[in-house]
Amino acid sequence: MRKTCSVGMLVLLAVVMMSSWMAWGEEAEKPAFRWGADERIREEYFDSLPIKADPPGETRGGENNYFRFRTRVWGEYDPFENVTLKVRAVNEFREWDRPEQSPTIQRSSYRFPDEVVFDNLYIDVRDLFGDTLDLRLGRQELIYGTGKVILEGTPKDGSRTIYFNAAKATWKGVEDTTIDLVGIYNPSLDDLAINDADRDLTGLTSANDDMDESGVVLYLKNKSKKELPFEVYGIYKNESDWKRTSGSGTNAVTTNIDALDLGTVGCRLMPVFSDRLTGNLELAYQYGERGSQDVSGYMADASVAFALPVLEDMKPSVDCGWYYLSGDDPDTSDDEGWNPLWARYPQYSELYVYCFDADGAGRWSNVSMPHAGVSLSIAKWLKTSAMVGYLFAPEEDGPGGGDERGLLAVLKNEFTISESLTGHKDPLKGHLWVEVLEPGDYYDTQDGETGVFARWELAYSF
Repeated sequence: MRKTCSVGMLVLLAVVMMSSWMAWGEEAEKPAFRWGADERIREEYFDSLPIKADPPGETRGGENNYFRFRTRVWGEYDPFENVTLKVRAVNEFREWDRPEQSPTIQRSSYRFPDEVVFDNLYIDVRDLFGDTLDLRLGRQELIYGTGKVILEGTPKDGSRTIYFNAAKATWKGVEDTTIDLVGIYNPSLDDLAINDADRDLTGLTSANDDMDESGVVLYLKNKSKKELPFEVYGIYKNESDWKRTSGSGTNAVTTNIDALDLGTVGCRLMPVFSDRLTGNLELAYQYGERGSQDVSGYMADASVAFALPVLEDMKPSVDCGWYYLSGDDPDTSDDEGWNPLWARYPQYSELYVYCFDADGAGRWSNVSMPHAGVSLSIAKWLKTSAMVGYLFAPEEDGPGGGDERGLLAVLKNEFTISESLTGHKDPLKGHLWVEVLEPGDYYDTQDGETGVFARWELAYSF
């Protein structure tokens, strides 16, 4: 592990120095160089997670228990006051306890020392044209709203990275308003990886699907009215054609999947009803085509949160909401299921994201989930939150024939061990996370087993 960190640091320094030399050819009067690192250790366990599969009764991978070790090293350099170059190198490897995994399965192939990936590699140019325009060019992270349409650019490597290869322009010419114009291109493989493992980053199945993703995003944020901030967006996405293979050996069947051209329009309202009561409402509609097939879908995400007027030192709050994603009607030739765009990550549940594996890795769709939650800071260093939701399927296309996906419960404890472990602002934090799912009649699970997910994490950064 030390060897991996050293290699990543040397590469980091070399890239930063070379980039600044090639871009500018001269030093700024007062150059500023900053660097840091973080380490994350996780143990994850899950079992009996139901999936929509054939034959009925299958669960996703049975019992799993493994450790994840992620190291990131970063550096920033300011050749000019309004220009920043940033590089961040990432390495993650895993150790499996159960089951014994084949190295050909991508999720179990992260072996030490594994590959080094650059998840940040960009240049920032700020305050152009009278402080009205910012530019960010290169590999970067993009998160909009609550992450229901744009957050995760590399879904098949889990939470190791979430980057996008993108060019972003932010216009700030009107007070309390910003407009982002973003161009995205994410290939299935990372050509910049060191010790390259040819790891698929964008595909839907456990194989290497060789599916590239690209698109254009126009996203407006307005805060002119404090009682009703809002966001409006239009998104075009292309998923390239790819091949799906089912079965193996002489029984293997390959299906050609046409390219997808999809438009999405949406808005998000964030009403502030009072000092204690706030809300969130996001609505979106999709339209497009895949080959000769028409594609459409819609999404609604609504919630309200209330800060309780008791035990205020503990910041108690309650919330409730409803999350709805349209499903594909099996009785039509069109595809009416919601496409999660660049939001194929856990969203409301770490457990339930695995239950979509038979539909496509992390492909949230065909869900209706009323839910309620509570949060409480029991101590300055400890925050506890819980959520209970019941999941339905708008389209009854599961192996059980019903519309009840099941009862989901989530419990999360977040804690801070130290905010200055060895120096200034170098926190050591962690969490304990447990989820359970009682499957409903949408599935045909063996003996109706309860699905479980558990994780502990320690994370240190400086």
